[in-house]
Amino acid sequence: MRLQTLLTWSSTLLAAATASPVVAPGLDLCPNIRRGVASRTVYEFPNGSWIENIAVRANGNLLVTRLDTPELYEIDPRNSATAKLIHHFTGYTSLLGISESSPDVFSVAVGNLSLTTGGRPQSFAIWTADFKGKTEPKVSKVTDIPEALLLNGVTALDRKAGTILVSDSALGVVFRVDTRSGTYTTALEDDTFKPPANASSPLGINGIRVVDGHMYYVNTLRPLYGRVPVDRASGKATGPYQVISTKIAADDFAVDRKGTAHMAVGVANEIAKVRPNGKSCVVAGSPGSKLIAGATSVAFGRTREEKHILYVSTSGAQAWPVNGTYTEGGKIVALEIH
Repeated sequence: MRLQTLLTWSSTLLAAATASPVVAPGLDLCPNIRRGVASRTVYEFPNGSWIENIAVRANGNLLVTRLDTPELYEIDPRNSATAKLIHHFTGYTSLLGISESSPDVFSVAVGNLSLTTGGRPQSFAIWTADFKGKTEPKVSKVTDIPEALLLNGVTALDRKAGTILVSDSALGVVFRVDTRSGTYTTALEDDTFKPPANASSPLGINGIRVVDGHMYYVNTLRPLYGRVPVDRASGKATGPYQVISTKIAADDFAVDRKGTAHMAVGVANEIAKVRPNGKSCVVAGSPGSKLIAGATSVAFGRTREEKHILYVSTSGAQAWPVNGTYTEGGKIVALEIH
């Protein structure tokens, strides 16, 4: 029943997403990868699973969240025979965004999904998984956010202070959360965060990333990719909102220090690259490809040997089967991006 509810919710999202251009006409393969990129499947979960988000520990291990069940897993991509269950979050249906909020401590958006408002009142919360100096991580709740409708993206604001920003896709706002005290406030709100007025599913601002004093963000259903300078302490805007691109209906993304984003485009089974000037191209995948079926999120490797690796999480195309028929288990794929 839970998976069916998820698929119904996602199908509603798909109908809204495909009403807008998934990728603008003329978006070609990136010139340097016309022969394709080297790839390998790191780990594939059973069919019916949906991997929603991914984060990378300093030791190179991957932390992945599942949307179809409230579970957090750890995978060693160099020895990926198994995925280790870190925690099952009883009382919730889904895990969404995850980010390192302080060294080796990861914050996770946890909640319940419904078909009407995105979430039920008093059903969303922030939890942390603390791996620092521990054989087994300590998992604990930071705070409930009762007014939240659909917590989604998570990014560190100040790792020294343990503060994060969390997007709410239905409300169209970004919360600042102090993961040590449990206090939170609404830090950012803008029209570019809001779901379209005629959207049949309440999905506006989605993935977010703070890099060099700016919060980069995507709004899936508009579609839109932009950024805003933010104060490191308060998380509030210190300058104007800038729209970088309106060509790609992305779910989540990773952005490097040059401001170039690699975006998971789930409805097109693609990874797209967007430069700071808005120029875009496709790095990997295609609408008919099974390589990254239903891409949901991306993260760069962190060890010296893996910094050229882009890890991609997928939904297994559960909501929008490849070529209308093919689905598989959610998985992690490693792409060699040079």
